[in-house]
Amino acid sequence: MKMIFISGVCGVGKSTLMPYLRELLPTSFVVVDFDSRGVPDGADHTWRKSEAAHWIAEGATYQENGQQLVVCGFVKPGDFESAQLKELEIIVLDADTDTIRERLMGRYTKDGIFDETQTVIGKPVVEFIDGNVWYSQKMREESMSEGLSLVDTSHKTPAGVAQEVVQVITNP
Repeated sequence: MKMIFISGVCGVGKSTLMPYLRELLPTSFVVVDFDSRGVPDGADHTWRKSEAAHWIAEGATYQENGQQLVVCGFVKPGDFESAQLKELEIIVLDADTDTIRERLMGRYTKDGIFDETQTVIGKPVVEFIDGNVWYSQKMREESMSEGLSLVDTSHKTPAGVAQEVVQVITNP
């Protein structure tokens, strides 16, 4: 039984997907948010690697109890030791750049006004959004070269995406 990480840049729908997965997956699956322990300003590779190690340890505990952990959050294969990768299934949610930009602009709009003064993990919000849009293309290429499962969330409902993800999880 492999532990599952559902990854992707901000704006592809990882958090939105979680309640749908909890509803659709059998009760032996436990769905958690990678960031549930908090995200520090300036969160970087070192922090992600530490959190990934935490969730792998948690996943082992769940497996001992006959459950399978599904962790939703931004991770990359490089966040894991090579031996760990053999025990993992990484599913990458993807979306076209316009969809990602639109979703993130909506997330940081208050009362119909986009607030450029906000910061996200210590960066100005516009820089954060631009970085996510840029990295989404790179992550797509890296995921394809690693042979990871990709699920496109562009112009799809969360319920529809959840059904696709459940198919990947339950029919490896």
